[in-house]
Amino acid sequence: MGRAEGASPRATPAPARAAILGPSLLLAATGAAVLAWTWRAWPDPLIDFGRELYVPWRLAEGDSLFDEIAWFNGPLSPHWNALLFRLFGPGFSVLVWSNVLILAATVAMVYALLLGVAGRLAATVGGMVFLLVFACGQYVGVGNYNWIAPYSHELTHGVALAVAALAALDRWGRTGSMVAAGLGGSALGLCFLTKVEPFVAGAAGCAVLLAPALARRDLRAVGAFFVAALAPTAGSALLVGWRGTVGAWPSVLAGEVTRLPFYIGGAGLDDPGLRIAEALAWSAMWAVVLAPPLGAAWLARETRGPWIPLVAGASMLVAMLLVGDSFAWREAVRPLALVALVAGVVLSISIARGERSRRSLTALALTAFALALLAKMLLNVRTAHYGFALAMPATLVASTLLVGWLPAWLDRRRARGDVFLACALAVLAVFAGRHVEATGAWLTRKSEVVGEGRDAFRADARGALVRGAVARVRASGAAAVAVLPEGVMINYLARTPAPTPFVTFIPPEEILFGDEAWTAAFRDSPPELVIWVPRDASEYGAAPFGVGFGRSLAAWIEAEYADVDEISAPGVGLTLRVLAPRS
Repeated sequence: MGRAEGASPRATPAPARAAILGPSLLLAATGAAVLAWTWRAWPDPLIDFGRELYVPWRLAEGDSLFDEIAWFNGPLSPHWNALLFRLFGPGFSVLVWSNVLILAATVAMVYALLLGVAGRLAATVGGMVFLLVFACGQYVGVGNYNWIAPYSHELTHGVALAVAALAALDRWGRTGSMVAAGLGGSALGLCFLTKVEPFVAGAAGCAVLLAPALARRDLRAVGAFFVAALAPTAGSALLVGWRGTVGAWPSVLAGEVTRLPFYIGGAGLDDPGLRIAEALAWSAMWAVVLAPPLGAAWLARETRGPWIPLVAGASMLVAMLLVGDSFAWREAVRPLALVALVAGVVLSISIARGERSRRSLTALALTAFALALLAKMLLNVRTAHYGFALAMPATLVASTLLVGWLPAWLDRRRARGDVFLACALAVLAVFAGRHVEATGAWLTRKSEVVGEGRDAFRADARGALVRGAVARVRASGAAAVAVLPEGVMINYLARTPAPTPFVTFIPPEEILFGDEAWTAAFRDSPPELVIWVPRDASEYGAAPFGVGFGRSLAAWIEAEYADVDEISAPGVGLTLRVLAPRS
C-alpha cells in the first residue's frame, strides 16, 4: 500500500552515463557562457534589488523581520540570505553565488522532469531555453527580472522549491520512496514561506501527482507528504509568529494591492477583450508558422533518409530569420495559457481513458504547475518582467510539445516526426536568439560600475547617481539616512541603516503599511539625512511621491528638512535632492 502504482522495488534504471554526459556538458557550458556574458550586470541600481541586499544585511546585524524591518512576503528568503551574510559576510557576490547554485539546481530538476516525460532531446532543449531566455535576460529598462539578481528572491526561491516538490513526488511515484514523498512535502512547505504565486502553482502540480495515492487511500504516502509540508510552517510560526509566517496572504486575499493599475495591467485585465484578441491573433500566427512543418511531415511519410528533415529545418530557419524582425518575440508567448490548457485537457482525457503511466501523470502535473503560475499574467503573458519566472515553466511545456510530444505523435501515425522536429528546433533557436539579442542591447548601456569589491556591479547611467549618493552619505557621517521613495541600494552600499522599519515608499507599500504609519515612524526616529529620488509612479496610476501618494510623509519632510545639496550625472534625467534637518 505504501508503494506507488506501477513502482518496482528498484528505481527505474537511469540513462547510461554517456547518454546524459553530453546534455549535461552542453547545459553547463551554456549556463557558464550566459553568466560570463552578463557578469554583474543583473541588478537595477535604484529599483527593487537594493531591498534584497539591505534587508538580509540588517538581519545579519541583529534586526528582526516584521518588527524592526517592515516586510510583506514570507520569511524564508530574507532569513536565508541573512544566514549567508552571517557566514560569509555581506556582499552582492555572496547572493550571486547562492543564486547561481539555485539556478543550476532548478535547471537540473527541470531537465530530470522533462527527461521523464519527453526524452533527452526535449529535456536538453528545455534547459537551453531556460538558460538563454529566462536565466539572465533583460527585456525592459529595469533590471532585476532574472534568476541571479531577482526583484524578489521569494519568487525565484519559491519556483525552485515548487519544482523540487514536483521532482521529489515524481521520484516517489517511480520508486515508492517515503523519503521522496517527505522531501516533496518539505519543499512545498518551504515554498509556502516565500510567495503566494509559486506555492499555489506548486500545490496544483503536487495535487496531480498525489491523486493516485489519494484514490488508493494510500495514507502512508499522503501522510508523509502532508506532515513534512506542515513542519516548515509550524517551525516558522514558532520562530517569527503567525503574522510573519503567512506573509503576503492577507494582502492578496484582501485584494487592495492587486487592484492597482500596475497589477491589473500586468494581468491583462485592464482591457480583457483586447488581450484575448491579441492571444488569439498570436495563436493564429503560430498556427500559420507551424502548419507547413506539419504538412511536410505528413507529405514526406513515405520517404526515408535524413535529407528531408535537414532541408525542412534549414528552410524554416531561413524563413524565421527573414521575418523575425516583424515578430515581437517577447509577446510571442501570449498563447501560452491556451497551450497549457489544451495540453492539460488532452493529458487529462488520456489518463481518464486508461493511460495512467507516470509519464502522463508527471506531464499533467508540469502543465498544471505551468498554468497556475501564469495566473498573475494570464491575459498578458510575456517573457519580459515577471515572465522570467512566471512564464518559464509554460514556455518549457510548449517547447516540449514542439520537440517531444508532437514529433512522437506524428511518428505514431507514420508521418515523419523528424521533419516537424527539425522545423521546431529552428523556430526555438530563433526565439532564443532574438531574446539573447535583446539582452545584448541592454547590456551595452551598462557602462557604470557601482559599488566596490564584492558589491560591485554594472549599471546604466543611473549608476553614476547612486555612486554619487553613496559618496555623499559617507562624507556626511550620518548614522541614519532615509532614501525615498525608493533607492535603499544607497543605504546598503554606504552601510548606513534607514532610521525606520520602512525601506520603500511606493503605492503598494502605502496600501500595506499606510502613509500615516510612515510619518509617525519618521517623527519618532528622524533621519540625519534625506535623499529624495524622483520616481515615476505612473505605472501605479499615481502622481509622483508627495502628490499622488505619501503626501503626509512628504509634507512632514518638507516642513522639517531643507535642501543642502543635489546630485546629478551626465546623461541622466534625474536630480537627487539631499536634505538635512532645518535646526
